[in-house]
Amino acid sequence: RLDAGSFGTMGVGLGFAIAAAMYARDYQNNAKVICVQGDSAFGFSGMEIETIVRYKLAVIIVIINNSGIYSGLSPDIYKDIVEDGESPGVNSPPTCLLPGVQYHRMMDMVGGTGKCVSNPQDITNAVSEALGKNEATIINIEIDPMAGRKAQKHEWLTKSKL
Repeated sequence: RLDAGSFGTMGVGLGFAIAAAMYARDYQNNAKVICVQGDSAFGFSGMEIETIVRYKLAVIIVIINNSGIYSGLSPDIYKDIVEDGESPGVNSPPTCLLPGVQYHRMMDMVGGTGKCVSNPQDITNAVSEALGKNEATIINIEIDPMAGRKAQKHEWLTKSKL
């Protein structure tokens, strides 16, 4: 298991996944590699999907898409904010991404598989289907960008050892 933890190293997931998949292919009888990251983290290194497909690595990329860094805005709220003709960069918070970006469709460019899901049953089905294939897959999970967050506790990282 490779995990960047809470060090703010967004975007390293696909690099980790490529390394893990190459190792798995050569030494672990093609064990499955699943990379779980947010839409913002995917934005840092998303074009590594070309590398994944070119090397025929069966990486399953799960993108938790909340349309932003931390959280985005619902399509209706985003539209209201940018509707007055000002640049979205002026009126929308800097942590917002475009609502509803179809990241899974990037796989069309490189020959992999992409699915967009938004409910638990469809997520289960998409993951099961991806695990049954030997090819690169993006599962774009659209979640409510306005949903609350569970508090994150990293005592192992923040607790003083003194």
